[in-house]
Amino acid sequence: MRQKALTTVYKLAKQDPRVLFIGSDLGAGTLQAMREDIPGQFFMEGISEQHIVGFAAGLAQEGFIPYINTIGTFLTRRSFEQVSIDVGLHRLPVRLLSSGGGMVYAPLGPTHTAVEDFSLMLSVPNMKVFAPADAFEMENLLDALVDDEDPHYVRFGKGGETIVTQDFPNFDLKPKVFGEKSSDVLIFTTGVMLQHCLEARVHLLSQGISTTVLHFSYLNELSIEQIASDIESARLMVSVEEHVPRGGLFTQILHEFASTRISTKNLYQLSLPSAFSHNYGSQIDHLDLNGLTAPKIAAHVERILTINEK
Repeated sequence: MRQKALTTVYKLAKQDPRVLFIGSDLGAGTLQAMREDIPGQFFMEGISEQHIVGFAAGLAQEGFIPYINTIGTFLTRRSFEQVSIDVGLHRLPVRLLSSGGGMVYAPLGPTHTAVEDFSLMLSVPNMKVFAPADAFEMENLLDALVDDEDPHYVRFGKGGETIVTQDFPNFDLKPKVFGEKSSDVLIFTTGVMLQHCLEARVHLLSQGISTTVLHFSYLNELSIEQIASDIESARLMVSVEEHVPRGGLFTQILHEFASTRISTKNLYQLSLPSAFSHNYGSQIDHLDLNGLTAPKIAAHVERILTINEK
């Protein structure tokens, strides 16, 4: 997904001289073709993320559209003041392309795991927060929103994700619906957890449990009111996200349920724990440990349905 994002920025830059790329020590060869083709729109600034965000804000003030790429924790934790004051306060069209969302960089330890990035970025006024599920959706998102005047935070997956959004070629801010709108089980998810939830759906359908997955690639406004009747008819709703329990998708769901007076009686949550992980392992190891792989999501749904029927 990261590679598709970077090549899309290069494509946009060739079409529009306002589009710039700014990286922080991303390695030799990153966007080498862009560096050689349009060097005036390419900047590699080294390990200096606070500077990079302020630099991008200044360029945006001059009419440019800067796309920054670095590891998610460096954009959100290390540069939070610059993101909030330099970018958010002035409502500048800076694009924060965040590599390694969630537990992607788990082998490097908790300093590199972006497990609270949604919470941090959603708290910044004017910031729009996105989590595409695959490279196809990533490219469509960047293409569709190049002229949007607000700042963006875009969380990437690890790369190589199965393409599952091909039936939605026109990107918009509404949730993507996989399955019938009215089902026994509704699974709410975002980002690369979509693939795991779709696999869980296949299993649940095989057990005779009608299941629909709703993918929210845009997290600021979920448009819950448009599907309120379908939500209220579901026997079970589960929010599944690669994020700490508070401040992410589940919190956004609660806000919109409250504003539209939808009951949370049948709403449950699956997420990462509210803790820094000190267990060594890959992203998939951590997802499995925390019940966020397809078999465990399906088993969790079946268990809750069984308990609720007693």
